[in-house]
Amino acid sequence: MVVAAVLSPIAAQAPAPPFELQKLADGVFASIRTEPIGLGVDANNLFIIDDDGVVVVDTNFGPSSTRQVLAALRTLTDKPVEVIINTHPHDDHVLGNQVYRDAFPEAEFIAHPSVKEYLPGRGATNRKSQVQNLPGFATALKGALSKGTNLTGAPITAEERSGYESDLRMIDASLKDSPSFSDVLPTGTVDSKLTLTRRKRSIDILHLGRGHTAADLVVHLPQEGIVATGDLVVFPIPLVGGDQSFVSEWSGTLEKLIALKPTIIVPGHGPVMRDTSYVRMVADLFASVTLQVGSAATAGQPLEEVRKTVNLSEFRQRFAGDSQLKRFLFGNYVTGPAVASAYRLLSNERSRDRSRSIAGS
Repeated sequence: MVVAAVLSPIAAQAPAPPFELQKLADGVFASIRTEPIGLGVDANNLFIIDDDGVVVVDTNFGPSSTRQVLAALRTLTDKPVEVIINTHPHDDHVLGNQVYRDAFPEAEFIAHPSVKEYLPGRGATNRKSQVQNLPGFATALKGALSKGTNLTGAPITAEERSGYESDLRMIDASLKDSPSFSDVLPTGTVDSKLTLTRRKRSIDILHLGRGHTAADLVVHLPQEGIVATGDLVVFPIPLVGGDQSFVSEWSGTLEKLIALKPTIIVPGHGPVMRDTSYVRMVADLFASVTLQVGSAATAGQPLEEVRKTVNLSEFRQRFAGDSQLKRFLFGNYVTGPAVASAYRLLSNERSRDRSRSIAGS
């Protein structure tokens, strides 16, 4: 069910915010992004409303986006937000934390233990670099739109044009927000499992394993069969970072997710899912990458040689079909970084095995 936001007369004249609220169960709502598919993304959110307060899963890519989402939450309840769970520490899931901290000073922020080190360290460095690079990327997108081409120089499709225009809106909002970016570190952490007990339900916060990052958490409502996955699951194309993701472990982590037998899945990005078929497809993709990279990495072949042996064309067709934009995204977010991630991890395992063998001889 889609719940319409209640807007003031002034706000009603503005464009509708790019998300919709969907009721998943009694007291459980998802905020699902409605931007066109593009290179930029903002996070879905889960709201768990009980007798005394609200648990929020993930915030958004900056204060302005998060304030819109919080305003929509306020149309559902005036109860205080007691807990914010960050499924991992990437900006589009954490930069809105400050909005909740300011509105609810007593709220607890929960994440994986490594987030305490990541946000003020590597996270801050990556964010600074991104803010510096966004104006140049915006110029490239505007140039492509004006010439009627995509970023590879091919004639632009309607889907690509819509995606680029959405990307530009997100870049503009991010740059306007950037002077006020502020990290809010976890006040509580989960390295395996934590259960929040409420009057109506139990909320399990689980670290099932590494995948999109080392800090992935999922939020499971066992009574309702609902799971919020963070970026372990992203539709329509998985998001892989070659130096931050763990592709050779990702499939196994998703198997544990499937074993929870969820009937409703809220991905980090993309529509609500009512079965595990897409999760299974992602698990199969990463299992295939790991298998194909494994023998070559074990033999000590260099990465560029390994790339030539990996064939993901079947999976590219399954995920992207004939969409020019989705095929670009598959190459950008899967083919390149997934092979690099698997190679890095499997090569490290090979080195450790050799060291143990030498030490034991």
